[in-house]
Amino acid sequence: MREDNNRAADNNEPTGNAGAGEAVLEPGTARHLFLAVIITSFIGPFAGSGINVAVPAIGQEFGASANDLSWVVFGYLLGAAMFTLPTGKLADILGRRRVYHMGQWLFSLTFLAGAFATSIEMLNVIRFIEGSVMSLIFGPGMALLVSSHPPTERGRVIGYSAASTYSGLSLGPVISGFLCELTGWRSIFVATAAVVLISIWMLRGISQEWYGDKGARLDVKGSLCYMLAAPTLLYGLAEINSSELGKVVLALGVLGMLAFAFIEYRVANPCLDIRIFKGNRVFTFSNLAAMLHYSATFAISFLMSLYLQIVLGFSASMAGGIILLQPVVMALLSPKAGALSDRIHPGKVASVGMGITCLGLLLMSFLNGGTPIWQTGLILMLVGLGFALFSSPNNNAIMGAVSPKYYGTTSSLVSTMRLFGQSISMALVTMLLAWCGVQSLTGSDNVHLLPAIQVIFRVFCALSFIGIGFSLARNK
Repeated sequence: MREDNNRAADNNEPTGNAGAGEAVLEPGTARHLFLAVIITSFIGPFAGSGINVAVPAIGQEFGASANDLSWVVFGYLLGAAMFTLPTGKLADILGRRRVYHMGQWLFSLTFLAGAFATSIEMLNVIRFIEGSVMSLIFGPGMALLVSSHPPTERGRVIGYSAASTYSGLSLGPVISGFLCELTGWRSIFVATAAVVLISIWMLRGISQEWYGDKGARLDVKGSLCYMLAAPTLLYGLAEINSSELGKVVLALGVLGMLAFAFIEYRVANPCLDIRIFKGNRVFTFSNLAAMLHYSATFAISFLMSLYLQIVLGFSASMAGGIILLQPVVMALLSPKAGALSDRIHPGKVASVGMGITCLGLLLMSFLNGGTPIWQTGLILMLVGLGFALFSSPNNNAIMGAVSPKYYGTTSSLVSTMRLFGQSISMALVTMLLAWCGVQSLTGSDNVHLLPAIQVIFRVFCALSFIGIGFSLARNK
């Protein structure tokens, strides 16, 4: 199927409804669209990670409880998870550029509104809305890049998008901390809104539109089912170790996702066409490999922060500088890895990347109180190399495994796999810390913390090893 789809893409042949297919832009216009998407690829993760450093200041101003403050972060993730998949389909129906442009304006306006929040309740509602409208950007974003560039450049532009995403994740806390300290936490929201306006300006004058399913009816029943099931599943994962209610909610989320799959298989114009998985080994196994990879790697920075600060006694700034080595390598090498996957089968490049990640996680499981810091830094850089070689080529393989008709939905699915993988990663950390007898993260009185970190990295290594199997299986 991949060869057939790529052949159609190479010839710029529509593969689906009228309006489906790729319309490659002139170099100058393509550059403007490319820059617009790169900026939003940076600012979305920046907005998610950067607000973490402002949480203490927000709590102090509003006198908010720890539970209320947790929703400043979790509400953003929940909103994104609820809407990312349906908005991908909406973009295929209404036009990817149109939906993306609408998302840019709404994202900028909601972040500007966040700067004027008068209570923690108001801020949490705004954060949920910010995550929701962010899906209008991330849903069609990668689809726009792929649709507006020739197939021979697909891996390269995806690589730059990935590099921008990793840069946003890593620089978010640094830049936001600087803004928070100088001008207060509200300036983070103002600066984010201003940067999105630059992206809007870059998109000016581009009238070309890309469709995947122009004129189709939106699958309301399936979309609503997903929008209920996805946050239920994520909330259940987050609370599975806290109470029995978490397990019940998780079970309801799983049942909801099964109901969603059943609905999608039967409707005429599904939100997610389940049939694209059938017989499409590359697409199916690439998505499973992505979810496993994020499950095995997302919590690395959290665990390394505990290791460096509590076990080794480094300051927060020193620990942050060391941890930054991983995303820096990821950001530097992702474009090159993406370009490499344009010349070599992307599934093979991604498999090598996951193998390197697996090795890095194994080495992390042997970290102890006497490990030289230079070794720790090299291991983090090794994981960064593995992540770079996996992520962009894997996304290239996913986008190359479907016809242009499904680019919007597939772009959203990639983001959905990332969100679920991240949630699984943190749920495993919470569960395994408790299983290993860790009662506190404050440090000196807790002798179980280091052994627990080692156990968690071994579990992550095992997940990554399973992911290698899926990654290799798609190449057959």
